Amino acid sequence: MAAGPSKSGVARWSARFQAQDPSQHFGAKCSRNGRAPEDVRLTETGPLSNVKYMSRFIFAAAASIAFSRAAAAQVPGRDLLEFPLGTLAEAPALSRQMAAGLWNPAASVLARGAQMRLGLAALTTPYEVGVNGKLLGGVFRVKDRITGAVSFTRVDVGDIFATENDPQSLGDAIRYGTSILSLGASTTRGASSYGIAARYRWGTTDTVTSGALSVDFGFIVDRLLSTPVRLAASTFLLTPGNSESSTLLFAADVPFPIRDSTWTVRGGMSLEATEGRGNEAYLFTTAHFRQFDARVGLAQSQAFGNINRRVRFGAGFAIGRYSVAISREDGAVGLGAQYQFLLTSVFR
Repeated sequence: MAAGPSKSGVARWSARFQAQDPSQHFGAKCSRNGRAPEDVRLTETGPLSNVKYMSRFIFAAAASIAFSRAAAAQVPGRDLLEFPLGTLAEAPALSRQMAAGLWNPAASVLARGAQMRLGLAALTTPYEVGVNGKLLGGVFRVKDRITGAVSFTRVDVGDIFATENDPQSLGDAIRYGTSILSLGASTTRGASSYGIAARYRWGTTDTVTSGALSVDFGFIVDRLLSTPVRLAASTFLLTPGNSESSTLLFAADVPFPIRDSTWTVRGGMSLEATEGRGNEAYLFTTAHFRQFDARVGLAQSQAFGNINRRVRFGAGFAIGRYSVAISREDGAVGLGAQYQFLLTSVFR
């Protein structure tokens, strides 16, 4: 970065942003050529093309404000994990489509007869948000009823630049992102699965990097009290002290009565609560027909006094040992949608 005040561009923008009403102004796009910035008002009803000029820099500024409200000493980048990476419109606590069980360690259990399962998930958001995520995971059979799991997660924001008193950007791009390395184990007993995972998360804001260790637990009951009700609960980034904002996740679903046995349709609800950040409720329906599956749901999140509702849907199919799926989620406040892609392979 060029010479000047020691504060990072994210911190400088946070100070300017907090002096305004965030619901009225979401900022202006920084430019390397010194042209006047494009001002955007989210409360106006102008054409959506105006919103396309919003900067990725502003996303990080808003994230920095939320971060400072939650806990100043926390590891950077916690807000980037609000994106449901690897779930593809599923309830996170019940999500078994992606290997390694990022959101619920119990979901890493291998199906009977499988020896190993590998998976890759990728998330992309529109230019004005600029967040990209990747999740690599694998599970392998240790013993008859014990499964080991390992995964690596990376989520970051690109093209964030520092500014001083005008839109002219200074120096190289500011780094803002987070990574998680997870090691876990899971087991089954009857119709229930249980799991535990140790995670190390580190994050970077400009030149500042820090990390924290967490331990998460989870369970999935496929037949609650001998009924077809499924119930799941888990923790995410459960850490002693104030180095992380931990999340509690719950989910339950029930089958719909359908005469055609080739179809399986279920409906349910998912709840998430993150310490000091907010909560989310998700109503969803899933359908499975032979090698095809589909999911759709409505999510409502509430954080720092703001309420957002978004529609999610996903679809996938299986061919031999491979499974492929894609999903779409509406963007908030008129921004573009986010998309996810998933590829998994099972080895027997």
